[in-house]
Amino acid sequence: MSRKMFTFFVLAVMVLLSAACGGPSQEYETGEVLLNESFNESAAWETYVSDEAALQVVDGAYRVQTGDGGYIWGLNESEHDDVVIEVTSNQLSAFENNAYGVMCRSDTSNNGDGYYFLISGDGYYAIAKGEGDDVNELVEWETSSAINQGQASNTIRAVCIGDYLALYVNGEFLADTEDGEYTSGYAGFAATAFEGGSTDISFDNLTITAASLAN
Repeated sequence: MSRKMFTFFVLAVMVLLSAACGGPSQEYETGEVLLNESFNESAAWETYVSDEAALQVVDGAYRVQTGDGGYIWGLNESEHDDVVIEVTSNQLSAFENNAYGVMCRSDTSNNGDGYYFLISGDGYYAIAKGEGDDVNELVEWETSSAINQGQASNTIRAVCIGDYLALYVNGEFLADTEDGEYTSGYAGFAATAFEGGSTDISFDNLTITAASLAN
């Protein structure tokens, strides 16, 4: 085998290994920190309390409690476009068949439109898009050992840059996709439970950082 052919063979193997490892299709760079939120001020985030669901700041964290009546979400009121959003989630409830996570570019009318970066108590993840009354998957639900299951803590990172969307959990890349419909909006948290259960999630130590794709 000639040196030229050997070099081509090595490069081809490297490309195949990279694809097999499932790395991100884009790299990104972060810039100015737009928000550091420790949830000491209740007025900074949406509050809603009823017999069926609750969104509120409690004991220095933002708490989302709901049953299986569909997604509930709580937003702040700082509009962003290209950002990386990272937060620590803590599942307080025992029921594992749920979904919860971060929203980016949520519609400022608070109608549920936006991008959802979700994990579940039984170790699944997805990227979804809120469209009216529906939350439709852009990346279908898959399992990952990176997700701590049950009543546990996870760090969720959502990347929203241009039409590029990516999800990291506990520092590990899980999925990415592209969708260009929503270009700006609010940050938020969302949760739901399935099949007659309920869920109780707290979110803390939120950081929103301006970001761009690496050249």
